[in-house]
Amino acid sequence: MKKFLGIMLVLAFTIALIACGGGGGQTGSGAVDSGSRGSGEVYAVIGGVFQLEFFDALKSGVYNAAEQIGATWYYAGPQDFVPDQIVQAIDQAVANRVTGIVLHGQTPETADAVNNAIAAGIPVIIVNTDIPSKRLSFLGCNPYQAGYDMGAQMGDLIRGKTGTVIITSAFSVAQPSALENARGSKDALSQHPGVRVVEIDGMPDANGTATSIGAALQAYTDIIGIIGQQAFSAVGICTALREAGLTGTIPVIGRDRDVATLELIEKGELVSAYAQNSFVEGYIATIWLHDYINGNLKVINDYLSTGTNPLPTAVDSGSIVIDKGNYKQFLEPYNYQVTARN
Repeated sequence: MKKFLGIMLVLAFTIALIACGGGGGQTGSGAVDSGSRGSGEVYAVIGGVFQLEFFDALKSGVYNAAEQIGATWYYAGPQDFVPDQIVQAIDQAVANRVTGIVLHGQTPETADAVNNAIAAGIPVIIVNTDIPSKRLSFLGCNPYQAGYDMGAQMGDLIRGKTGTVIITSAFSVAQPSALENARGSKDALSQHPGVRVVEIDGMPDANGTATSIGAALQAYTDIIGIIGQQAFSAVGICTALREAGLTGTIPVIGRDRDVATLELIEKGELVSAYAQNSFVEGYIATIWLHDYINGNLKVINDYLSTGTNPLPTAVDSGSIVIDKGNYKQFLEPYNYQVTARN
């Protein structure tokens, strides 16, 4: 309930800023006249593996915000998880003199590039997973809490049983959010005596997860539950269980809301999926960047020239639990259109 109220307050704050965003207040150095709304503004959304359906919600949120304020946007980054190429995409956005950057936080190796962008006068808001840096703000779910909630639900499903619970995620790339997700789940499951937790790497995709889980099913004969903490995890886990003839015998909890994951919930192969509020993160980040550079956030009259940051340091956007009771509400795909060139 606290998370829900928090995000609703953020939305109310954002809507209020939109409503008064056309005011004639004085802007700081280099800012766009707020009377022009977002005309001429270009926002860059940067991260890796953006071809995955998981990122459609983030793209749609940025697109809707850009359309609302009259700005344009694009997304950029490698199709594989290559930190150096994410850094290059940030540097290119700075060279392009974009209005602001929404960075999908994936690796701490991008911290210096974020700091360089800030130093060059390009504001950056990070979403999904925070990266320690000079970014203006962070919008994303608390990965530890999301993992804890997944572990707690699994604990309820296996209550009274003893055996092994598998957690599969992006362990091989040491993704910070993946490590925190897993830590949260392990802490929740530690309250159940007789339950052993084993971490299995599931990279780089659903096929990799299926292979890893298939091997785990042979290595551990006492598996009583499986938690998948990447967007592609559930598909890989359920594929492995299907191939082993174990569908329906081991409860599975997954992540996010792509069509394939929703279909698994519909079929009863997946108990639930914890979806991040990526649309809200992208939408709010874009609106906040717009209001920031236009001098609309009047904590003080001219925060831009004084270097005062008026934005919240971090906002927990929480997770949405999708299960058999509500999955149909999430079947409609997110729509977006790129409106600027990289």
